[in-house]
Amino acid sequence: MYFITSTVNHWIKLFQRSDLAAIILESLSYRVAKGEIRLNAYVLMPNHLHMIVSMDESGSLRNFLRDFHKFTAREIINALNRERNPVLTRFVVQERDRNTHFWRKTHSPKQITTWKFFLQKIEYIHNNPLSSHWRLCERPEHYPYSSACDYLVEQRGAVPLEVIKPSTPW
Repeated sequence: MYFITSTVNHWIKLFQRSDLAAIILESLSYRVAKGEIRLNAYVLMPNHLHMIVSMDESGSLRNFLRDFHKFTAREIINALNRERNPVLTRFVVQERDRNTHFWRKTHSPKQITTWKFFLQKIEYIHNNPLSSHWRLCERPEHYPYSSACDYLVEQRGAVPLEVIKPSTPW
C-alpha cells in the first residue's frame, strides 16, 4: 500500500474545472475496474492528487503511475488544445521524447506499513480541502473529489474504493 502525490507542473489549478477533474476520476475508476490497482483513499485538489493505492504482487506501481500520468496528461492537454487555452504554454518543453510536460516528475510514493501511518495519511487526505490554504468546503464528506464520504458517512464517492477499516487485513 502506497501514499502517492501527483502534482500539476507549476502548481497550476486546473482541477477546479469539473471536465478536467472528471478525466482524473474516470481514469482512476477505469484502473480500479480493470483490477490494476485497489484505490483505498484519494482527494483531487485544484492542482494535485493524493491517493492511497495497493496492488497485488503482479502489479507494478511504476507502470501504474507511468500509464496513469501519460493518459491523463494527454487527455487534459487535448482538452486545453481544443479550446486554445493559453495555459498550455506553461507545459511546453523541449525534450527528446515530448513537447509538453503536464505532471511534475516527483511523485515520491511512500509505502504504508503501519496502521498509525495509514490513519495519518487518511486524515491528511480527507482534511486537505478544509485546510486554511484551501477552504474548499466545511466538512470533509462535502468535498466531491474525495473518498471522505466513503469513510465518514459510508456513501459511495466518485471513484470505486476499497475502504480499509481496523478489521481489514493488510
